[in-house]
Amino acid sequence: VALVAKAFLYIDDLAEGRAATVRELARQNKINEGDVSQTLPLAFLAPDIIESILSGRQPLELRAHRLKRISAFPFSWDKQRRLLGFSN
Repeated sequence: VALVAKAFLYIDDLAEGRAATVRELARQNKINEGDVSQTLPLAFLAPDIIESILSGRQPLELRAHRLKRISAFPFSWDKQRRLLGFSN
């Protein structure tokens, strides 16, 4: 839940001009640029995936560490569901 919330905060900071770059976001939050870059795509998760995470109904193997380690995160909601174990 905290990781998804951070993603939305980072996107909001960028959209509102409180930060102009990933580097600036990282500096403001005193974290590594890579952590920001790995977190940002989570702001674009399918709404039903976000709802499942917020209510604790995500697949057991879906943890923050796994979410942050996905390279080439898909922006297609159907592909996200398959990748993250939400499709039957």
